Amino acid sequence: MTKKGNAIVFEDIDKVCIRKLELAPCEADEIVCETIFTFVSPGTELRVLGGHYSTKKDFPLIPGYSAVAKVIETGADVRGFKIGDLVSGRNPRPIPGIKSMWGGQAGVHVYPTTGENRAVLLPDGAEPLDYVVAEVAAISFRGVEAANPVAGETAVVIGQGLIGAFSAAWLMNRGCRVIVCDVDQGRLEKARKRGVAETVNMSEENAMYRLAVVCNGGADIVVESSGSSAGALASYKMLRKKPQAYGADYKVEPIAFYHGDWPRLIMQANYIEPVSINPFGFMPGEGVTIIAPKDRGVEDRQKTIEAIRKGRLMAKDFIDAILPFSQAPEGYEGLKKRIYLSLVFKWN
Repeated sequence: MTKKGNAIVFEDIDKVCIRKLELAPCEADEIVCETIFTFVSPGTELRVLGGHYSTKKDFPLIPGYSAVAKVIETGADVRGFKIGDLVSGRNPRPIPGIKSMWGGQAGVHVYPTTGENRAVLLPDGAEPLDYVVAEVAAISFRGVEAANPVAGETAVVIGQGLIGAFSAAWLMNRGCRVIVCDVDQGRLEKARKRGVAETVNMSEENAMYRLAVVCNGGADIVVESSGSSAGALASYKMLRKKPQAYGADYKVEPIAFYHGDWPRLIMQANYIEPVSINPFGFMPGEGVTIIAPKDRGVEDRQKTIEAIRKGRLMAKDFIDAILPFSQAPEGYEGLKKRIYLSLVFKWN
């Protein structure tokens, strides 16, 4: 059965419109889903819109990768999904005749039921809006999980865009003392409302000295989520030094003494400009564990959904505005102007 639906389309650099498009037929192992809400990933989608993750030849395209939807049709071989199920969807099957980056901002989708792009079931009785953040939050979850935070550790998160905001939330979930920094005072105020221990405005004089005071010299974990070269270059300076670095006497401990106890740096952002570092001077003391997650897997997505179900992550804390999809041009303009940090589109 052929289905048509509306989609948000980036027609060209900085040009947003709504188009009606036709889905590809549903294959035997696929499901058709009607979108309820989509969540904008501002960093990714605004860079696509601005031509930083795309070129002129990529337009027109459908952006986005985070949706909550209802199953309305199942392929002949599908057994694990049924009509009426609510799902969290990431990269859907592309719509014929138009490029996807990554095709999520549309009113109807075809999703695979196998592989990393498969839709993930939501709990029975789920409120769709509660789970609209799941796909974006799962990216931050993966990075924080990789660092294996320990309750009582100190963590610094650089940048309070959505990836940084979710990273701070996951670190607080693990019992860490979380300090966040940004150059936007509004973002810092939001972080305080979400319960972080300290905030530092990096545009202020002596900001790095202030961080050193609130971290007692350095953090066990630093999350770099600003996506700026300044943030990347500052990140290593915030890591704690191992004990010998505090002493006046030079002493070389057996290197095995520090196995499993290096400070961790999570590079949780993409960078438009290259970042040049001196590897020898980049490390505090003699070592640091650098983690650079690139995506989120099905397990990360399911764990995020479970955290939402248990009330450990509240979508309402991360949603600034809900607009009908027809107002997408105004919505993206609002994100560019930082009228709001985050945005949900309502589809039905």
